[in-house]
This record gives sequence, structure tokens and C-alpha cells, in this order.
Amino acid sequence: MIKLKDLLKEDSHREGKMAKHDAMEIASDAKDVSDMIKDDMNLPEWLEAKITKSADYMNSVKDYLTHHMSSDEMKEDMTYHPPKYSSPEAKSILDKDIKKMSSILGKASQQVIKTMMDGVKGGRYDAMDIIRGIETGYQNKTHEGERPFLRMLWRKVRSGFRRYSKGGKLRK
Repeated sequence: MIKLKDLLKEDSHREGKMAKHDAMEIASDAKDVSDMIKDDMNLPEWLEAKITKSADYMNSVKDYLTHHMSSDEMKEDMTYHPPKYSSPEAKSILDKDIKKMSSILGKASQQVIKTMMDGVKGGRYDAMDIIRGIETGYQNKTHEGERPFLRMLWRKVRSGFRRYSKGGKLRK
């Protein structure tokens, strides 16, 4: 009888090759889908949700590979486990600080979303301009992590922008 753990051991050396093949297939499918979607198309919410989720998943993979796999330590140990806390007190204090940092980021997120909404509701730009601005605008002034953060916030609230656009479209 073949055991699952034996199969996993046998195929572990091919994981990178299989992941790369999957990523290439995703890129090809994404290009095809991008070519099929026109700027003025009104897509069903469930379809937009799937595209958003797919983009978020791939962005997470890219962020991981970019930020964690580049260090020598991560290259040496693919099953990286962070070191233990220096003390129980350090863990307790850090837990409180992370909660505080999370609250700050939550408030910042709300302010960013409000700025986006005010711009669209005020007619200064449309939702598609937001996408363009995030991807190409103000490039030399953003810090690492800001653009992915803005992208994530945009994907999170994109469907809400349809209420403020003519005919529910993201473009004026």
C-alpha cells in the first residue's frame, strides 16, 4: 500500500517546477481574461469577487517570494520558523503593540478609503482613475509596501464605488 507521506517525499523535489508551471498557466489565463474584458463592461459581482480574490492570492505569493525568499537565511531554510520570543514579557508587550499598530493601520485604511470615495463622489475622478493612479502615479514618492496596501484597499471597496458611478460603471 502506498502511503501519502511516501508520495509527498517522492514529489517534494518537484514542487518548485510544478508551482512555476501553475504560475505560467495563471499568467496566460490572466492575459486572456484581460483581453476579454472591456473597460465599459459591467461584470457580475461574483465574477469581480473571483478576479479580486485571484489577484489578492497572487499578490500574496509575490510579496512572500519578494520579501521573505530574498534573504540568505530563507534560501537556506525553506521551512523557516521564527525564533522564540526572548521572554514571556516580550511576547505580552509585543502582542499589545501589534494590537495598537493594527488599530493605527485600520484608521489609516478608513482615511484612505474616505479619500477615494470623496474624489469619486465629488466627480474629481472616477474609479478607473484610482486604479491608474495606484499603478502609475506618484511612483517615486511611495515607500515599499504602500502601493500593495493601496491595491488591497481598492480591491476591498471596489464594488462600493459602482453606487457613485453612472450606470454602476467604474469609468465616467
